[in-house]
Amino acid sequence: MKHLALILASALLFSTAAVQAADFGADRHVARGLECKTCHGADMKSPEFPDQEVCLQCHKRENVAERTKALNPNPHTAPHNNDCVLCHYQHEPEDNYCAQCHKFDFKMKH
Repeated sequence: MKHLALILASALLFSTAAVQAADFGADRHVARGLECKTCHGADMKSPEFPDQEVCLQCHKRENVAERTKALNPNPHTAPHNNDCVLCHYQHEPEDNYCAQCHKFDFKMKH
């Protein structure tokens, strides 16, 4: 009986962790069939940190700006919008980088 309780508790803990992990962008990419090497390069013993050029291969800037056009101002059309990974970390919660200088109330999509 103790073993069954331990198994059930472990399953509950794992499923909770899986739900939380699914909130990250990297998990959404994996769910769509992408492998880690798509963004981090072929050598997973020494993965590369992706920059905006990696992101823009699939996420065209004009398409992202169109999808977020309801935001005022649109952070994806800002004159000093320089790097996707300033806000979108993929393996961690996203961050409103604009808030370091501005008081925009963007709701980050986690």
